[in-house]
Amino acid sequence: MVIKMEQTDEEEVSFLAQEKANSNIKLPVQLLYEDDGYYLVRIGDLSPNWEALAFDLYQENEEKETVNLDDVTRDSETDSTEEIDAHALITTLYSDQRKTKSEEGKGTKSKQEYALLVNDLEKQFVKKKMKNYEKAITLEAKHKRQTQQEMNELQRDMKYQVNEEKADTESKIAMKKDAIQSSDESIQLYKDEQKSLQEKLQKLNEKQQDLAMK
Repeated sequence: MVIKMEQTDEEEVSFLAQEKANSNIKLPVQLLYEDDGYYLVRIGDLSPNWEALAFDLYQENEEKETVNLDDVTRDSETDSTEEIDAHALITTLYSDQRKTKSEEGKGTKSKQEYALLVNDLEKQFVKKKMKNYEKAITLEAKHKRQTQQEMNELQRDMKYQVNEEKADTESKIAMKKDAIQSSDESIQLYKDEQKSLQEKLQKLNEKQQDLAMK
């Protein structure tokens, strides 16, 4: 099982897996590999027909946090403290057996193989984001053209308007100009993100070559 998470501030993480039909039984979870927000885990002791699986990802702090309640509220005459469990749930993932590929019998891969797998997954993720930005640029450019056309029509209409009407039209034109400027800024932002992702993709290709040579 492969999990991709945003960085968790260098905190330790733990896992909990349970079958839907046997939610009172905690299944053994082995962390096979971890790198840059990716966690590759193996879940053991699954029933042959497990159907559905719940997988919890927790963030673990090294020490539990103690809060002095008297610092929070002064209504109490005596100091009291409360210990907050740092075993915080980050997310719960669900898996359907019908949509899950089994790795049973394939054995444990080497660290290099896991590193190559994670690198390939990250490349796919980056490429998908680049395509999404390309779509966003296309949509924003279309919106800009439409706004520009509407502004041109307003400017043409002003030729046949009296002063009172012109004041209202000029206000609408100013709003169209602001919208066009906003579209330009969004398009530039998307292009900058694309450039950054392209550089990241290049680094991932270089990393793949280096890993393959080890």
